[in-house]
Parts: sequence; structure tokens; C-alpha cells
Amino acid sequence: MRTKVMLLAVGLGIGGTETHVLELASGIDRSKFDVTVCSLKSGGCLVEELRRRGIRVICLNGAGKFDLRVLFRLWKLVQEERPDVIQSFLFWANLAARLLGRLSNAVRVVCSYHDEIVSEGWLVRLIDRFTFQWSHAVVCCSEAVRGSVSNCLGAPAPRQTIIPFGVDAGQFAVGDAVSRKELRLRDGGPIVGTVCRLAEPKKGLRVLLRAMAVLNRGGNDPRCQLLIVGEGPARESLEALSCQLGLSDWTVFAGARRDIPRILPLLDLFVLPSLYEGFGIAILEAMAAGKPVVATAVGGIPEFVVPAETGLLVEAGNAAALADAIGSLLRDPERARQMGIQGRARVLAAFQMSTVVRRHEQVYEACVGHA
Repeated sequence: MRTKVMLLAVGLGIGGTETHVLELASGIDRSKFDVTVCSLKSGGCLVEELRRRGIRVICLNGAGKFDLRVLFRLWKLVQEERPDVIQSFLFWANLAARLLGRLSNAVRVVCSYHDEIVSEGWLVRLIDRFTFQWSHAVVCCSEAVRGSVSNCLGAPAPRQTIIPFGVDAGQFAVGDAVSRKELRLRDGGPIVGTVCRLAEPKKGLRVLLRAMAVLNRGGNDPRCQLLIVGEGPARESLEALSCQLGLSDWTVFAGARRDIPRILPLLDLFVLPSLYEGFGIAILEAMAAGKPVVATAVGGIPEFVVPAETGLLVEAGNAAALADAIGSLLRDPERARQMGIQGRARVLAAFQMSTVVRRHEQVYEACVGHA
């Protein structure tokens, strides 16, 4: 008999966690596991993609964080579906799964942490700490996240399993790229790019814009173009800052895209200047595409970006250091190319999605075995 697994997400829009859920659900061995993806919110651009891949999706149509009707709908769903394991992702899904697990002895709850605990309010942290004990297993995406969970929640380290994110490197093999014209980029000149949710201050995009202003004031010929892929609440303020810095003609806000493997080949290098970051799956995708990376030495990033080998790491929030790192790689394309080659090799060796999926399956099997 197959083990019934429910992957519980807050929503299914574009984001690192949501992409991880998509790839995890797609890769799980269907001969051993019956997989359902459930979203507390309604819709999301990944719903149809999951269904196209043959994965059952159920949306509970929550109207907000405090819509208690969602808990009732989830309870009814669990009573009908009777999953053996629920794996939840992000705080509100973790909380809902724990409450359900507390009420039902039949379901095992695996909670996931994909970011360091730095921005939550005291009440959220208190609830997280109090209900943590109701998890049967905990998965953290990096050692940095595991340490944060242990320190902030008083959680025992032995209960936590570290499973990093992974990518299907085959998706990022060199292939057809989108044209510069399609993305409104100028012909000629280097392109620096990033892919992330436009959420400030976390992603450090203001710092990146200031670094690009420093670079383009340095008399570079041709000037650098900046491609920002993603959507989020900070877009309007970032566009305004770009204008203030005189970068509006050299910066393209491309919005949310689902064809990242076709965009990355255009880049000369990839940058993620986050002020804090649990892992940084976008960096992993860039490495899989053979791109050198410049990132900040925060969270789980130093656990997979090897300085001076697969990329460069700089201090978070330091626009001058970020500009220096970007400029050094643009001035030395051969060094940048070698970093890209070594980055892809590192992904192939240690961060394949197939390995990540197998490790999750082992967690499910252990939970059921201990039931």
C-alpha cells in the first residue's frame, strides 16, 4: 500500500518555497507514495503547472491569515483523505498542520523551515515555539536555518534534518535563450541579473541598484545593464530609486517569469544581494546554468557558494563591496567563465533534485515507521 503524503503550502504563487514544492511533488516516487498538494490560499500560477504534471491539487481558498474557516476545511479534508504524512511549508502552514496533528493521532507532521527566524514578531515566534513540540519531524534547508530554529525556538537539534534545496540541472543546460529584444534589453554590453521576489529590505535590491550606480559612474564602456526578474510589493519603490540614481535607461524590471532557464543564458553574471537568506535557490539555478554568482555571505549561502571558486561573497548591505565584486568579474570574463563551469559541476555533484527528493522520502518513511 502506498504512503499517502500531503504537501501543505500557504500559497502556490512564484517563490523559492513554492518552486521547491512543485519539484518535490513532481519527483516523489509514485509507486511508493500517493501525493496531494494542498494550498491554504486560492489559486496561484503553479496550480495548473502541478496539474499538468499529473499532481492532484486542492485549494482551500483562505481569505487571509486569520481566516479560521481554512482550519475547518483542512480538518474535513484530512478526515476524508486520511494522509499518513503532512509536510508543511512556512509558518502558517506549519501551524495549521501541527494543530491538525494534535487533533489526530493518525497523521504524522513534518514541518519545514526555509528561512532564518529574523523578521517574525514576538507573537508569531511565541506560537512557533509553543507548537514546535507537536511536529513529528522538522526539515531545515541549511545549517544556518537549523541553527536559527534551535536558537530562536529552543528547538532540540537532533529532531531537525538538514535537506538543502536542489534543482533539476538538466533544465538549465544550455539551450534556447530569450532575445534581448523580448526583455527590452539593449544590444551589446554586459548584463547583470537577479531573480527574486521584490521584497525589501530582505533581498537587498536597493543595495544592488546603488552598486550599479557606482559601476556605471566609473566610466565603463559599454555600461552595464541590470535585469531584475520577479514581482513583489517593493517594485514601485525600486523603480523610483532606479530613476533617482539615473539607471532607468539601464535597468529592466521584467516581472514574474516562469521561463528562468531561458533567461539565465543572457546573463554575464548573477547577483543576489540578500540581507538575510535561508538558502537562495535562485543562486543554485544560476550555478546550474553555468553562471558565476556574486552574493552576500548570509544565512545558508556560504554553505554552497565557494568563494573564488564558484562565485564571490560580500558583506550584506555594502554597495561599494558589491560593486567591486561585480566589476572584478566583468573585467575578467575568463575567470567568470571558469567560476560558472565549477558552479555547475558543484550543483551536479551535490544539489540534484533527485537526491533531495529521495531524502524527503526517507523522512516520510521514518515517520510512518515510528507511528
